[in-house]
Amino acid sequence: MAAPDRRQYKDFADTIRRADIEVGQVARGYGFLVSDVQTEYRALREAIAVDLLKTHDVEELNTGKEGIRVKALKDAGIRTVADVCRASQRTLEFAPGIGAVMAAKAKRNADAIRIAVARTVRVQLDAEDKRLEQSRLILALAKLMAARPYTERAADLYSRSHGGILTRLEVSSCIGSTLSWLFAGSEKKQQALLAYDELRQYVAETYAAETTEIIDGYQTAVNKDLAGAKADFTANAAAFYALLFAVVEGSTEAQSDYGGIPEELVSRVNETELHTDGLKADLRRYQVFGTKYILYGKRVLLGDEMGLGKTVEAIAAMTHLRAEGKTHFLVVCPLSVLVNWQREVARFSNIPVDEIYGYDRTEELSAWIEKGGTAITTYETCSKIDLPDGFAVDMLVVDEAHFIKNASTIRSRAVRLLIERSQSVLFMSGTPLENRVDEMLTLIGFLQPEIMEKAKHLTGLSEAERFRNVIAPVYLRRTREQVLTELPDKEEIQEWNMMSAEETEAYKNALAGGNFMDIRRVSWNVPAVRSGKALRLKEIVEEAEQDGRKVLVFSYFRNTLQNVAALLGNRCAGVIDGALPMKARQEVLDNFRENPDKTVLICQMIAGGVGLNVQEASVIIICEPQLKPSMEEQAIGRAYRMGQSRKVVVHRLLTAQSVDERIMEILSEKKETFLAFANESVVGNIDQERAVGEAAIEEIIEAERKRYGVGSDKDEKTDDDE
Repeated sequence: MAAPDRRQYKDFADTIRRADIEVGQVARGYGFLVSDVQTEYRALREAIAVDLLKTHDVEELNTGKEGIRVKALKDAGIRTVADVCRASQRTLEFAPGIGAVMAAKAKRNADAIRIAVARTVRVQLDAEDKRLEQSRLILALAKLMAARPYTERAADLYSRSHGGILTRLEVSSCIGSTLSWLFAGSEKKQQALLAYDELRQYVAETYAAETTEIIDGYQTAVNKDLAGAKADFTANAAAFYALLFAVVEGSTEAQSDYGGIPEELVSRVNETELHTDGLKADLRRYQVFGTKYILYGKRVLLGDEMGLGKTVEAIAAMTHLRAEGKTHFLVVCPLSVLVNWQREVARFSNIPVDEIYGYDRTEELSAWIEKGGTAITTYETCSKIDLPDGFAVDMLVVDEAHFIKNASTIRSRAVRLLIERSQSVLFMSGTPLENRVDEMLTLIGFLQPEIMEKAKHLTGLSEAERFRNVIAPVYLRRTREQVLTELPDKEEIQEWNMMSAEETEAYKNALAGGNFMDIRRVSWNVPAVRSGKALRLKEIVEEAEQDGRKVLVFSYFRNTLQNVAALLGNRCAGVIDGALPMKARQEVLDNFRENPDKTVLICQMIAGGVGLNVQEASVIIICEPQLKPSMEEQAIGRAYRMGQSRKVVVHRLLTAQSVDERIMEILSEKKETFLAFANESVVGNIDQERAVGEAAIEEIIEAERKRYGVGSDKDEKTDDDE
């Protein structure tokens, strides 16, 4: 039996050994990259703590009356606790009047303060932060995120191929040695040749291409530069935060994740198994709990505040159920977010997704019933969905569930019929109550009527704790402040303008007419070039553009929206109001997100305050004060939510000596009560019927008329009237 080419074999064996080693290194690379993230995270925490220590006077070192000579330290230029932490003990010893013993005490006390402060540090990722530690953490996260798909593929390939490669190289090793081949028996030679052929075929057909792709992809990921990392972070901050908390704080627990529900229920929920195979997202700790709560409760209302990722939790629950063999999931939502739901299901899972909406809804329904997957439909369409006898929906998701708070409406009755045909039901609403506790009880009654019966007599403030415990199995709510401690800061600015003569005249005319909506349009009822609010709005937009920021503009009034659009021209990506069709709405959103020249999105307060996720914007302009505190909070929540990577600045355009002053006063009074009760209460956003009621409106109009000496048009009678 002729010997194969020895040199060719050795070159081949060396190549495949190197590839096998490199694949193993890539597989282990994930652990090293995680360690890098953890190291940079600790470094950033330390840097933030040191900055905080600069505000702690060196006097604090002697609070225990240990005889530390604070004046001597200050005379040596050591004025803060941060200065002591930075200085070496030897440096302190040589300060006049200090010495070794006192220096040791100062260092010990400073370290104790540093550790205490570090525990309170709130780590925020901010692409604008100039700290070296901030940049290094973002870069480490970007590398980990980009490399992870390749490390996972490498780990899978290594586990499948490593043993087989080593075994076949061992069996075929005699080919590489003339002497070994000479003394090998016929059977051993045949086995060696077979092993060699199998390796060459495997390398040619699969291994070479896969290893090249994995190794090249991994090298590109770990060589990512800071500019690319910051661009990745700005585009997908939520994923960065999810990954950060998964590798840094995933093992810790926070009671705020549980929304204040009883510990016994928390324990039962946490014991629920969660399958995340097929989920293409990293869940935050509170989202893991939320998903388990959905699965454990089977029929629940998730009332997490806007911007916390309720959609991902719903998709995670579907993914879990699909892993258990469930096949049919149905989402009912407002038309305005139908496309968003389709995109999110496709983005975060492998579940097939389609819509049941429009003229071909019957065919779409039949296809979904036959093939399964996630179907998305609207409140208006769900009343037309006719499920076959015996067919059950594995999971029904009802988004913006407060749309069915009135049980007598057609859409509420249609949803109830779907609930009766569903194994699991999830209601989602960041604002489950807009008016009364009774409306929330209606939603609970749809899900678990027996709990509604127990809770309906406990709606007084004195019964709040009992109410919370009773509804805990059906209602979970967490706020941004509780679980998104990394959110960047939010600054709210009141932009007061004085009225010009023309604005004053238009305002007087509105007062005389007595139409409160006309009166509220103060400063917008004159041409934009002569409107104080319009001119300030344009200045804010121009300043934002210079900083590379995008802007959301909100107004209650359509004509104001059109005025703003005309004022801003080509900067505007479009106007979203209640009349805009779903497809056109999505086109406007895509234009705003993807086109760097379209820096402003203009939204009607009601239509734009629901269903939008616009983390790309970090500047918000509100054209006039709203009559409900929750309306402005919803609008702000479109941008100030999970995934926001920059400080959010909210500008409220206000006109001095006008109706704006009185509305702001009333809202300030109402908001204190509203927020206190909403945040402490289990029932979430409880809002007054109107924060500014009808009686208050009449008082405002009358006070403004007196201020400007204006009478009512109705009071001015002509001779003909008499």
